[in-house]
This record gives sequence, C-alpha cells and structure tokens, in this order.
Amino acid sequence: MNSPRLTGDALRAIRHRGSHLQIIACAGSGKTEVVAQRIADFFTEGVEPAAVVAFTFTDRAAQSLKRRVEQRVAERLGEAFLGKMNGCFIGTIHSYCFHLLQTYVARYDNFDVLDEHELTAFLMRVHRTIQLKAIDGQLFSSLKAFTRNLQVVENEAIETSQLQEPFGDILERFHEELESHKFLTFGQVITKAVEALDDPRVFTAVHDPLRHLVVDEYQDINPAQEALIARLATSPVHVCVVGDDDQAIYQWRGSDVGNIVGFAGRYPNVASFAITVNRRSRPAIIKTANRFAKSIEGRLEKEMRTHRDAGDIEVNCWRLSTEEEEAKRIAGTIAALAVKGFRYRDIAVLVRSSASYERLLAAFAAHKIPVQPGGRAGLFREADAQLFGRTFAYLAGYGWRPTTYAVEEPGTLDDLVRAYGDRFALKGARRKRVYARLERWRLEAQDATGPADLVGDYYALLGDCGVSSWDLRDGCAIARLGTIARCSGILVDFERTHRRPRLDPDVPGQVIGGQDRGEWYFRWLAIYIQNWALGEWEGFDGEEAFTMDAVDLTTIHKAKGLEWPVVFVPGLTARRFPPQATGKPMTWLVPEQLFNKARYEGSLNDERRLFYVAMTRARDWLSLSTHDRPNTQKVPPSPFIRDVAEKMSGYCEAISLPSVANAGNDESDILSVTVSELAEFKICGLAYRLRRLIGFQPPLAPELGYGKAVHHILRNVAEYTRQHKEAPDSRWIEDLFDEEFYLPAASKPAHRQMRDGARRLVDRYVTSHGEDLKRTWAVERPFELHLDNVVVAGRADVILGEEGGSHGALVVVDYKTATDNGQHVDRQLQIYVDAGRREGLDIRAAYVHDLHAGARIAIDVAPDQIKAAEAEVLSVAARLRARDCPPSPGVVCRTCDVRAMCRHAS
Repeated sequence: MNSPRLTGDALRAIRHRGSHLQIIACAGSGKTEVVAQRIADFFTEGVEPAAVVAFTFTDRAAQSLKRRVEQRVAERLGEAFLGKMNGCFIGTIHSYCFHLLQTYVARYDNFDVLDEHELTAFLMRVHRTIQLKAIDGQLFSSLKAFTRNLQVVENEAIETSQLQEPFGDILERFHEELESHKFLTFGQVITKAVEALDDPRVFTAVHDPLRHLVVDEYQDINPAQEALIARLATSPVHVCVVGDDDQAIYQWRGSDVGNIVGFAGRYPNVASFAITVNRRSRPAIIKTANRFAKSIEGRLEKEMRTHRDAGDIEVNCWRLSTEEEEAKRIAGTIAALAVKGFRYRDIAVLVRSSASYERLLAAFAAHKIPVQPGGRAGLFREADAQLFGRTFAYLAGYGWRPTTYAVEEPGTLDDLVRAYGDRFALKGARRKRVYARLERWRLEAQDATGPADLVGDYYALLGDCGVSSWDLRDGCAIARLGTIARCSGILVDFERTHRRPRLDPDVPGQVIGGQDRGEWYFRWLAIYIQNWALGEWEGFDGEEAFTMDAVDLTTIHKAKGLEWPVVFVPGLTARRFPPQATGKPMTWLVPEQLFNKARYEGSLNDERRLFYVAMTRARDWLSLSTHDRPNTQKVPPSPFIRDVAEKMSGYCEAISLPSVANAGNDESDILSVTVSELAEFKICGLAYRLRRLIGFQPPLAPELGYGKAVHHILRNVAEYTRQHKEAPDSRWIEDLFDEEFYLPAASKPAHRQMRDGARRLVDRYVTSHGEDLKRTWAVERPFELHLDNVVVAGRADVILGEEGGSHGALVVVDYKTATDNGQHVDRQLQIYVDAGRREGLDIRAAYVHDLHAGARIAIDVAPDQIKAAEAEVLSVAARLRARDCPPSPGVVCRTCDVRAMCRHAS
C-alpha cells in the first residue's frame, strides 16, 4: 500500500515543526495516515526513534498506527530501518506508564495491575479489613459506591488528605492492602508514573531522549493523564494532539472535552490545523451527521467535507410498532444484504446499551444469521455460562438466580446433572461420571485440609462432559468453547486475588497466605459470580487470529474507532437513547468542589456526541430506527432520530438496500507475537490456540512467578552493582529478599521454601559471576524483531558490556531457574541477538545461565543460525495466518493444562 498524497491542512500538519500542534480530525478524515506520515518524516529527517512517543486510546488503535508507521517508514527508508525502531513507543498511555514504572522504579517490577473484575474480587476479600461496609452498611452497594468514587479520585489525581470520612479512611486502608499484596489499580498506573516523573533522576532518563509526543483521541484524556502529558511536553519536547471534540464520549470515565477545546489556551505557541475531509462515508451520511452535529453545544466550529461519490439511498430512517418487529426487520434486511453479496462482517448493529441485545439475538437466530460469538453481549446470556453459575452455587450450598433480579432457584444434584445431561447430550456412563464428579466435588468444597484447584477441577468436569470430542472446525463449537473459556477467566480472577499472600508486617521476608480452601472460599466465589460476574462479564469476542464472517453486534462506545460498510442503529427511543438516568444527580463520596460531577453523571450533550459517533461509523449505508413499544407501554422516539427524520421529511415506509460494489475493503495486519508465544506454539499449536486464542486459563500453581521473582532480585543486584561499581554484600541481599521476593500464589510454607532456594541461587551467582555484574549494560532490555509483516517482541534479562575486553561489544544473558526447564531458549536468544544487531548493537554472543546448576550455556548466534531462527518465525506466522494450529501429542500432554479440551491428548 503506497502513501496517499495528502494536501491542504493534512499536509501542513505533517510538515509542521517548531511548536506544539493541535490537529482537529473529523470522523473518517484519515488521521492515522496523517500521524503515520508525520512520524515517518521525523525519521527521514534524522530524528532518533527513541525521541518519538505516540499515545493511542486502545490497543487496537496502537496496532493500526504501528502498522501504518512501519509501512511509511519502509517506503521512505527501506525495510532495514524497521530494525532500528525499537526505541519508538506506540501504544496506550497505561502501557507506557506501566513500562515506565517497571523500567525506572524497580520495586514495581513484580507488581500486578488489577482490572475491574479483579478489583471487585479483591475488594470482596479485604472488605472487612478496610471496613468497606461503613459506606452504607451493605457489601455490594458499598463496593459499587467505593469503586465509582475511587475512579474519580484516580482520574482527577485527588489527594487522599482532601477526602472526608468514612471514604478517606477506607481509601487509605485500601491503598495499604494494595501495597501489601503488590497490586496496582488501573488508575494508579497513571498517578504513580506521574509521581515517578517528579524524581529528577527518572524525569531526566525519560525526558532527555524525547523530542516528539503524539496524543491521539486527545478529547478522551482525563486530568491525571493530562498531568502526565504536561510533564512530558516540557521544552524541548513538542506535543501534537489529535482529536475531535464532537467524538468525546468517555466523560463517565473522567475524560474532559475541555482538554481539546482549550488546548491552545493552556500550551504556548500552538499551531492548529483542521482535517475535515471525511474519506470514509458517502455524502448523504456526512450531510446527516453534519446537520446533527450543529445541536452539540460548545463545540469547535467545523464541518465535514465529502470525498467519495454518492451512492444509492445512503440513510434510512424508519419506525415500527414494537421492538420485536424492529429486530425482525433488521434481521430480514441483513439476510437480504447477504443475498445481494454483502459479507456478514461488513455489517454492524450498534446499540446504546445491552438492553437491546435480547430481541436482536432472537431475530438473528431465527434467520440463522451468524453473530460475532457471544455478540459481545453479557456472558451469562449463554446457556453454558448459566450452567457454570449454577454449578458453583451448588458447590457452595446456594440457590441460583439466572438474572440479577430473578427469583432464586434452589439447586439439587439431580437437577444439576439433568441440566448437564441436556446441555452436553450425556448418556449412560458419562452421565454417571458427571454425577459422581459433582457429588465428590461438593464434599471436597467443604474440606479445609487441602487447597482447592478451581480451574483444574472445572476442566476435569468438562472432560467428563466430552468437550474434547467437539469439532474445532465448527464455528458454533468454537463459540461454546469461548464461553466456557471465559468462565475459566472468572475462576482465575477470583483465585488471583483471594489466594494472593500479603507481606507479613511482623516478620520480614515472610508472607501471610491467602484464602485457597474450605466452605467459605466457595461461598465467596458463588457470591462473586452471582453478584458481579452475572451482570458485568462479557461474552467471548471471537478468536483474534481467526476472522469470522459474522455480524458485529456491539455498543456504540465499543465501536469508537471502527467502521463498517453497513451500520444499523436501532432502539432509538426516548428511554434508551438518551437513557433515562442521563444527568440525574448521583451520590458522591468525593467533595463536589474537587471535581466536575456533571462529567460523570452525563448530559444530553454527551449523548448527542455518542449518536454522532454512531452515525459516522457507516461507510456506505446507515439505518436509524425506533419502535413505539419496548413492552406494553408506549414511548416516544428519541429526540435524536426525531431530529434526523424531520430533516428527511419523516420516516420511510420501506428500506432501500445499498449497492454492494464498494463493500468489504480489508487491510492486512502485521502479526505481533512474543517470543514466549512462539515457544508455546512450537510445543503444541492446538494448546496454543486453546489458551491464547480461545482463552482457557491455566490453573494457579504455588510456584507461579518463581522465575520472575528470581529475575527481579537479580535485576536489583545488577542495578546496585552498576551504580556502586561493586557487587552488594550478603546483608544487602538479605534485606532485598525481605522487601522484594514475592510469589503471587504460594502459601506461607511454600513461599518460605522457595525463598530459601532462590537465595541460594542468587548467592551462587553473585559469588561466581560478580565480575559480570560490574559490566552490566542493561537489564530487562526490550527487543522487537521486524520481519515480513511479523513483529516479535521480547525482553532480555541482562546484557553485559565489554565482552572480550572490547568497548561496545555486548553479550545477551538469559536466566533460567529450575521451574523454567524445558523451554525453547535457543530461538529466543537468537531472536534477541538478531533484533539487537538490526538496531546497530554489536552483540557478539548469547548465553543461557542455568541458575540451578550454576552453568552458563553458549547459544550459537552465527549468521546461519540467525537465518534459521528467522525462517522458523516466518513459518509459525504463516501457520497462524492460515489458521493452522496443529496438535503435537506426546510427552507434553501429561502436564498440559488444557488436555481436557483436546481429543489428541495422549
């Protein structure tokens, strides 16, 4: 794909130098291309890749921008230059901040970040310690109030000392528990990075190489993120912000549209350009969106201009009596589009909330229309997830509510086995095995003498149900497997937070074990599933590497940044869009003078922006629809569709179908994999698919994280030696172990035993290789190997300098512990060496250092071996693209954690 020739403000934005820059980029205006060409031009001008940092809002957007930048760089500077781009960061702000913390604040190297599901599970675990119920006396209402206000505190970078009681005290105790368990919240990743930059040493290391900062989707930045950007964008760094105030739709996450509207007033000497040509949508769609945008208050004045030719009727605005009729018409229209030649994946149905899913899914099923697996709807809309929930309610001795407000259904073993029999078509011996398995599991759940193995036992049950016999060429079977795999994620989220030990405040170097067994362990799990996962967990999103021809059913918020030839926006009633709760006052625990609560409560203006985003996802054809009766009570149409209909002379009676000529323009992706994923695929392609693509989670083992913990200690030892020019003494190492050695899934005895073993390994290394420590060039050094449409990422444990006494000569060393045995490390190190040499580093050798044996093993990094490693990477990439994930039955099956789902396991 050659660079398109850009003109006007787009070209001027690419070429501008010497000051901060604001690019107002209307929907579909090709901002990714503008940013990519600007970054490629920097490199053409001689700017070092490490001098450029680009923030995107999502990982998907980061991959898209990376792909485009690499294409433009290859065109201008040749393929060889891609090997020198390792220092250029393109990714989300959160990933940048976490990398910053782990690189420059060593103590965070063994911290983990809680996602929203893990955060809830963790709060359930520590609720008594932090006195969470002091908020309103009830656990889950207090939990929801706490997390809502925690988000405000983190988004707005509010100090705990500014908060009132009881919230302030609860939050302080919560922070203590996070620290004790070595956790960070998602918001803390940003605030801790900002704090780190206040350290002159860290600021100098981060800021000195930086010259150009790019921030995409700047309208969605919150105050804490803006504080980070402001620190990075100090002279001589110039920041380029890209966004569109009309597309600011994440105010409920703390984003502030004022950031982009008032950018030129906060930063000096700002050049501004507006990219207004919409290259995505046809003229009638653009005209409709432009007219509606005028109703958005306080917006920057602009208007999208057209680029594409007009088609047939591009916008349909219609109305039916009931929601069921509306859903049936959409399904019938999609079926007609398929007959015309549209692929199902050319079509999206975008809704304001999941309340619209039920009737749409029923209509699609009746027309046999494939939907992206799970429809990105709630996980527990799927029968297999309901059965999963019933199972753990039974194990805990509870009844089960199929929906949040449903009446509880008492569950007996006979009822549960009957449900498994119906769902999995169990007969005879299999049915008896399931009965025996569940009966025995219920007894074991009440037994506190040994740790529970939630994931392992669940997989054994699936094995009894015959899941291994399912045909993985069948999309429906894959969708069911995806649902079951998501259920394993619920178990792991619960286990990760409840089994995790905390540091013992009274005994340095020891831990207090977490919860891993007994009646109450299962009860809290059942409570977590019933009161959180049931309403919040989303369904299987489909295998990323296995593109499916299916309709995309998703919310408008999740559709941001995406586009389709055909877009339906249904359910445009006055109660759903905007929702009834829009703008209604909420109860806040944070003093209202400390933040703008209106941003979090939403407004009609926010909903207008969301509707504008929905319309501008369509390339060729847009359907806007409403219904009079969701149930029995009549409701008026949304004011938004009313506004559009009035300007289109009312609602149409019949839907006019679009032409198929220009639909389905796909872009080829660069495949991104890690060295550990390559090794996993090499061991068994099918196991790789089941874990990485479908999502089956590994059971938590006590030794989980042992290798990482040893690496973390050695990193600190190497950093000390580099700074002090000598290896640390035994007392310093002992203190380091007391503070930093940590295993996230070990009991107290197991932690103590593995700590003692790790100490012996480290002592042996320091004694035998103290001189090597003095020539440490880098620790935890990231590498990226760029091959033909493949990027392989990894991180080398340590790089030593002065190899053979030569200045600038380097050697890569990778530590291996006893728990690492059996990994394929030769190719891993050859990839690091290859990537480093392409960067221009003089890497002479590579070694695996077996810490257990005290031996250092040389890896062949001669040119022919490097070429063989590249060939192997390309071969694996080709198989992944071809959806070829072959099984490798044999010895590895004995320890494979997904063998219950594999028909080839031996």
